[in-house]
Parts: sequence; C-alpha cells; structure tokens
Amino acid sequence: MRLIILALTVVLVLGACGSTDAASSTQASLPTLPTVTVEGGLIAVPTEPPAAPVPTAERGAPLPTITATLPTTANPTAEPTVEPLPMNLDPIEVGSVGADNILGQHMRSIEQAGLYSGSVLVARRGEILLRHGYGLANRTSRNTATTKFRIASLTKQFTAVLILRLQEQGKLNIDDRICSYLEFCAPQWAAITIRQLLSHSSGIPDYTEFLDFDRRQATPTTREELIARFRNEPLTSTPGSVYKYSNSGYILLGQILEYITGMPYADIIKNELCIPLGLNDTDYDHSTAGADPTLAFGLYGMGIPADPIDASTLDSAGGLYSTIDDLYRWDRALHDGQVLKPETLALMRTPQIKNYALGVMRNPLAGMASVHHDGMASGIRTYLGNFPDPDITVIVLSNYENADVVNIAAYLGVLARDMP
Repeated sequence: MRLIILALTVVLVLGACGSTDAASSTQASLPTLPTVTVEGGLIAVPTEPPAAPVPTAERGAPLPTITATLPTTANPTAEPTVEPLPMNLDPIEVGSVGADNILGQHMRSIEQAGLYSGSVLVARRGEILLRHGYGLANRTSRNTATTKFRIASLTKQFTAVLILRLQEQGKLNIDDRICSYLEFCAPQWAAITIRQLLSHSSGIPDYTEFLDFDRRQATPTTREELIARFRNEPLTSTPGSVYKYSNSGYILLGQILEYITGMPYADIIKNELCIPLGLNDTDYDHSTAGADPTLAFGLYGMGIPADPIDASTLDSAGGLYSTIDDLYRWDRALHDGQVLKPETLALMRTPQIKNYALGVMRNPLAGMASVHHDGMASGIRTYLGNFPDPDITVIVLSNYENADVVNIAAYLGVLARDMP
C-alpha cells in the first residue's frame, strides 16, 4: 500500500508545485527565532479549489478536502474515521512567519489538496521567510511551528557528526577498520571501515528491508538485538565499491560511539549536541511504539493512520525527534562552525560514492547545488537541506508518510531564491 500511495503523491505534488529538477557553543550565539505576535483570528481556509485533484486512498474512501480526526491509538486493521476538520482548534501560533507570502500560499495549496500535514521553515541568508504549521498534529491540535516530529533518517547527520568529532579528538580515524571498535565483529566485516559505514558503501544489508521488519517495528528492542538481525548475513558487495543505502551501518556507528565514549547513544546526543547547542526540543524518542502524545501523530496520508513504530528499532539510524526551530539552529551551528572544524565539515560534505557524503547528500535539486538529507519511516517524512548559494535553508517535517518532501523543498528553495 505504501508504494501505491507514494507513487500517487509524487504525481500530485509535481502538479501542485510545477516542474522541478527533481564544538560546543553558548545559547547566546544561536540564531534568534522570530517572536511575531498575531492578534486574534483563526487559520484561514482558502475558498478556491485546490491546485491539484484530491487523490483517493487505496482503501476506497474519498479523501476529504480538509483533513480528518485521528484515532487515539493507531490500529492498522481499522478503517479510518473521517470527519471535517473543526476550524476552532488553535489560533495562528505566536512567531508564525510568512503564512501569507508566496511560500505560505504554496504550502497552503498543498495542504488543501490533501498532500501535506506538518511544519515548514525556510530561511535565506539567516532571515526566516516561512515558519508555519499545516494540518493536524493529533486528534485535537494543529501542527504549529513548535510541533515535535520524529525525524527518521535526519538522525544520521547527528550520528555522523559525533563520529567526526571523535576523529577531531584523536579517538578514532574514519579509515579505521570497524572490528577495532566492535565486540563480536562478524568475520565478513573484517575489511569494512568507519568511512564506509558513514557513506553507505560497506555492503552490509539493510535490516529495514528484511521481510520481517514491518512486523517487528513496534516492538522495543536493543541495539544488540538489531545487530543480531544482520550480523550473519552475507555482504551485498565488496566494501567501498558500491553505494547502497543501509540503516545497518548507522546502527553499528551507534555501537562504536558507545564503545569509545562509554555512554548510551541517547546520552551522547543530549550531552554532546543538544544541551551545548540549545536544542531543547530534540531528543531520542524513548516512548513505547511511538505513543508519545507530545509528538505529531503519524499517518500514511490524510485519514489513514500509520502502523506504530518504536524508535529503538531505528536507533542511531533514525530514532530522534525534533522541531523546525531546533533543526534550523542545528543547520546554523554547522554553517557557523560551532559543531565541526571547517576542514571536518568540508569532509562531511564531500561525496564518497555517487552523491552520498558522510551523513548527508550532495546532489543538486531544482538546478541548485544542495547539501541535504530526507527521512522516511512509518507515519514520518522529513527533509533538511541547505542551498549554499544563496544560503537558503529549507526544513520540511511531516506526519504524512506519503508527503513528497523532497519536491516540496526543492520548489520552496526556488521560490525563496527568486523572492525580492
């Protein structure tokens, strides 16, 4: 079902967007987020029809023009209950920026077409052009600029940065063999280096593609249990020869981090990155099967609840949550040299095989050079990217798994570039 919905969404988003080519710091040094007070009023709902036809869910129920109430808990076997979205939920949040400019209008059209629910931030040369939420976060609340979302594979750049900081400290070299840092290292991994884990060229198969992953994704697990799933599997290629995306490699990077630091991965994230950088709404998702009421509720698409997923089954490959504000602080901290030395940041952003670097991608979008990554898991779709010239940052977090965040971000980047 996911593949059918995703394919349909790509077509519709392209129609709505138009054509595209498809070290510690102090809180005071962080970028200041806007505090714009909006007096009264509710989020306006356009009266014109959506720019693209509204799709129909695979289960056969027409998708509503607005959005749907959500069940209290996800039930993958139950039919969704679809009701019109009440228009008296929340006023526009304090600090919302750009809701009525061309960026905000574009996002509203996608929301009204049933193609997006989430939070978006767009900034150009440090000026925030759009900071706004769309659709429902849960049964009673709208998504706002401060809604917390699971970020899936955006986690990988946090993991990669921690590894690169250990290299800066002389505690490892990314060209070291991984078996120097792993207990019970599998014999077939003997030639694999840390760099190859970071760049998805190790040849270790991706455990999330195993046939039993969906069945097991809601069950809390340990990293040792995750590693056991792929430890005895043969390599899919000679290490360093082929790019093939593998979450398994980033699970092993989490294990290496714990081996060297002696701390749990979640504590390393908090103590080394979140606290020093003031990322107060970023953390490891410790909830059971994703049942944290403070996080946006996951859907496949409008009115279709996603299967529950426990963050421990994604761990250092995808187990964090965050907000658009925190991810913007993170982007600026990297940009301003607060996290890595300039030469290390350049290494992180240097493509290794194909367009994948170390925790980020370097392929162009919409004809512009970009450094970016996207994420996807059950009920999650995320994007964080920077177009270096003219320094445009686009963050798109969604609780619709079928949201085409890459094309949305590319089009927002073009609009931001061309704005006066």
